[in-house]
Amino acid sequence: MIIPIRTDYRRKHIPWVNYAIILVNVLLFITGYNGASDAGRLRIGGLMLDPDLPHLWQFFSCMFLHAGWAHLLGNMIFLWVFGNAVNDKLGQVGYLAFYLGGGVFAGLGYLVLSGNAPVLGASGAIAAVAGAYLVLLPRTNITLIVWLFYLLLPVDVSSLYFIAFQFVFEILMTAKGWAGPASGGVAYAAHATGYIFGISVSALLLAARFLPRDDFDLLHLLQEHRRRQQFRRLVKSGYDPFTGQAGPGKLRVDADESSQANSAQADLRGQLSQAFTAGDIPSATALYVKLSQVSPGLVLSRQQQLDVANQLMADEQYALAAEAYERFTTHYPNYEYMPDIQLMLGLLHGRYLKRYDRARDCLTKALTKLADENKRNLAQTELDAANRHIGK
Repeated sequence: MIIPIRTDYRRKHIPWVNYAIILVNVLLFITGYNGASDAGRLRIGGLMLDPDLPHLWQFFSCMFLHAGWAHLLGNMIFLWVFGNAVNDKLGQVGYLAFYLGGGVFAGLGYLVLSGNAPVLGASGAIAAVAGAYLVLLPRTNITLIVWLFYLLLPVDVSSLYFIAFQFVFEILMTAKGWAGPASGGVAYAAHATGYIFGISVSALLLAARFLPRDDFDLLHLLQEHRRRQQFRRLVKSGYDPFTGQAGPGKLRVDADESSQANSAQADLRGQLSQAFTAGDIPSATALYVKLSQVSPGLVLSRQQQLDVANQLMADEQYALAAEAYERFTTHYPNYEYMPDIQLMLGLLHGRYLKRYDRARDCLTKALTKLADENKRNLAQTELDAANRHIGK
């Protein structure tokens, strides 16, 4: 048996809606609305989703009912582990709409693919939540408890692999026709369609920019993979990345193209200067990101570089923020508040980028010079956390 118990995602808000959903599920169960007794089954008979005579309210009521304690506890553990983070990402109203929509879509999938008996349970909606977690937070780690004979073993795995495995398993079980109560009472079709809803809707929200993008979502991972593949093909064809020229027998980079590239860089630098002059730091930061892609060694004046790094941090573009701060520390090592910059870098590398070795280096440097006691305590706490991860 494998049970997820937590993730290393750090929430920014309290997930009130997810707490409320869990509470409603538990209260309905303990007040007798469950399938664990004859009286409970009589109470919920008309509330389960009935394939022979489905009613609109059943699509909603069925997702708050459970057959027994094991059914309830298993679902609530998954909802607690994944739902809190997704609630944090989508917001309170958005998460409620997403959860209910996922449950309804899962119910429709069950009716279409395998509906041969009344169904109940939050599994379809929870599968939608897990699918959203896969898209929004694929680089986080999940701590699992593995029950092996008489041993309980904690294991950390990537959320990408764990949830992707769950999704593929549900798809295979549905495709083989082992869905619905005929296969141990598990509605695999509802789970599979819940995952499809969660993955599709959250990917669309990211692509349409209704949700903020970052360097850790699934779309960014796919884009980075595509860029790496293109680069490998280019190098294989003879391109030399160190000189910017094609290999033997290939055409050299055209002088006109080089001139156009230089002109584009000059234009971006002009816009960047204007943005700083106008005090528009967000626009200047966006221009800095564009310009740094074509001019990798770009470093601004001390205050401008610091403003850009702070803005990237505020925008939760953690990888870009870390890179900007790193350039700052390299080019302005005598900055009077360098210990604070090292502390910020330690937080970025440790909490968000999982670069624990680099986090340890930065935090160790910060601790030697930080004077503020609260900052020293924070640095020590993060350093201890980084050392624990390195020691695993």
